[in-house]
Amino acid sequence: MVARIILFYFIFLLIPLAAGARDIDTSSELKNLVSIFKGFDNISYDYIMDGTFPGGEKDHIKGNIYIDTQNKLYYNNCDAFLMLYSANWYYKADHRKKLLTLIKLDKVKNKKQLIATENGLFRNSAVSKFLDSVVMKKAKTKYINLENGLLHIILGFPKTEAVQKMDIIFNKKDSMLVSYSMSVIYPLPKTQKGLEVIETSIKCTDFKNKPEKNKYEESNYFSYDDKKLEVKKYKNYKLSCKT
Repeated sequence: MVARIILFYFIFLLIPLAAGARDIDTSSELKNLVSIFKGFDNISYDYIMDGTFPGGEKDHIKGNIYIDTQNKLYYNNCDAFLMLYSANWYYKADHRKKLLTLIKLDKVKNKKQLIATENGLFRNSAVSKFLDSVVMKKAKTKYINLENGLLHIILGFPKTEAVQKMDIIFNKKDSMLVSYSMSVIYPLPKTQKGLEVIETSIKCTDFKNKPEKNKYEESNYFSYDDKKLEVKKYKNYKLSCKT
């Protein structure tokens, strides 16, 4: 379950005035950050995600994400799975189920879902909606500080929101995130026990806007030529393929 929600909470932002921050134009800083973050088209970062489930079960995932919006490439490699979404292919190696899924995207029948997925991954549609409807309207600045070119902001949210806390450190000189963390409550469908939630926390670090692209190429994992498929990694996994 934790693996399913990683995609929805992977990086982003800030909000208005705070007590003790009279020397910082918070509104101006916010507009600048939003503009910079929405403009990222080639970025990689590491993340750690922890989840606590109803009943006390816990999960821990550590991984790396790379996004290239211009070439439609999304890469997520973590303890639970390796996922690669390119202009032509969806590839996922599920390490827990030992299952390898490979789908040629022109074979996907649900085109609306495909477009929605790509908009979320490469056009920041989900991120923009989150910024506009939640961060900009409902977040409260708990702490803000600018020192040695590092902008540090901590945000709080109403208890009714899934996101409860955001902590961002931004390097203004390099126009790049230093670290980003968020606490999220993910509600489950109501049961006889009432409302149950998954409590998650995610921390992202080591942001790079010019990463080495070679490690993210699909040719590292498989090749498909003249209707012949060659799997290069996880050959012992059960294969589910649509080419």
